[in-house]
Amino acid sequence: MCVLCCVVLCWVQKKRHRQLRTILCGRCRSLSHGQMVTAVCGHGGYPGGKQFVSAEELREKLSHLCHEKVLIVKLVDIIDFNGSFLARIRDLAGANPIILVITKIDLLPKGTDLNCIGDWVVEATTKKKLNVISIHLTSSKPLVGIAGVISKIQKEKKVRDVYILGSANVGKSAFVNALLTARKYKPMQSAVPGTILGPIEIESFLGGGVR
Repeated sequence: MCVLCCVVLCWVQKKRHRQLRTILCGRCRSLSHGQMVTAVCGHGGYPGGKQFVSAEELREKLSHLCHEKVLIVKLVDIIDFNGSFLARIRDLAGANPIILVITKIDLLPKGTDLNCIGDWVVEATTKKKLNVISIHLTSSKPLVGIAGVISKIQKEKKVRDVYILGSANVGKSAFVNALLTARKYKPMQSAVPGTILGPIEIESFLGGGVR
């Protein structure tokens, strides 16, 4: 393929993904165009490199949360509830309040009784002995339940920073994008676990940040 054809193809791809005025790194560009990129070190992906964050390093970066007054929004995938609940979440959260957001309910079979799902989630969560102040069943694509989460965050946040936590591929990027539908900056989304390599800070909800 000639250089001109490569340039034209690249322009077409960026226009299709609304990226003509956006500067992307090579990794984000590949992810946004549907290419498979290796995941975070230690989780079946690239074995090393300074740009990759291990689970241990990420926990170390978030270890200060239990000593601060913050609001935690905890994301859990309804399709893999126990597997995506994040082990040792109590070590990170401490006594801080947690808003539990159940993601991807649009993937449940049609006709599923969401009231029964909600009751089951409450029962399963109670056993984990966390300071959960509310539970929300959501889907980021049709924005189901997102308004309720926003309302709860605004009510409980006060002067605290808000931290959105979740395991790989639980839907953190899609959830944040749903919260920030009118904002210019949005995190990159892809189907690859480990798309976001570490904590990112987003200025939102006046009076504090979302991280």
